[in-house]
Amino acid sequence: MQRLMQHCQSKDPYADLQLPEPSTARPYVLMNMVSSVDGKATVGGSLQPGSLGSRTDRFVMDCIRSHVDAVICGSSTIRNHAHYLGVRRSFERLRTDRGLEPQPLTIIMTNSGELPLESPLFQEAPRRPIVLGSNAVSLEHQTAIQTTADFVSCGQEAVDVSAALQILRQQFAVKWLLVEGGPKVNYQFFQSLAVDEVFWTAAPLISGGQLDLTMVMGPEPLRPIPRLNLQSVFCEASELFLRYTVEYDPPSNS
Repeated sequence: MQRLMQHCQSKDPYADLQLPEPSTARPYVLMNMVSSVDGKATVGGSLQPGSLGSRTDRFVMDCIRSHVDAVICGSSTIRNHAHYLGVRRSFERLRTDRGLEPQPLTIIMTNSGELPLESPLFQEAPRRPIVLGSNAVSLEHQTAIQTTADFVSCGQEAVDVSAALQILRQQFAVKWLLVEGGPKVNYQFFQSLAVDEVFWTAAPLISGGQLDLTMVMGPEPLRPIPRLNLQSVFCEASELFLRYTVEYDPPSNS
């Protein structure tokens, strides 16, 4: 562990991050989340940026985003923070040097189709967002979404994560995908055995609220239980930034 410890000092701790080439079946999937030491991803029910993570955490989020083709989150997160899931302009050159577009695609998962289409996320997007829904989303909502984003149906009653990943890989050329929650979306990706790495910011805080959410939440325990292998740890001002690879027992065939 001691050999892994480094200080961020506002420098890109993942500048040399090397991600594997994905299969043709689906993107290579990263997950990035912040929680308090007692495991809470919300404080008072809030998923607003800054409620847990520091300025350094937001900087590290951009560092991770700078390595991926697209960033995905659920519609609840978007309704709380309706801004494009991109990087600050200083990271655009880093992305193009890596062969990526200056900004990642923003992708939103929704079962209702109820999205803030008048928000900057849709009205000022540097790239046309993708909305993943299902056949249960009303035609009215689908039509409204299509005015500012690409709507893609990936299931009958709810988004089928495995089908969505195949579409993103084959139709939209997404090779590296970053999942940023919320907890139910994270659960769906783990349930589909589709998370390859986890980046976790451990905020030096204790929430204590019994109604606050954890990073991954679903109706029942995950089976198989994902196992995490620590790859690196960075720290700054008592805040920890951890990177894990994920294994499934039995191993995933994805």
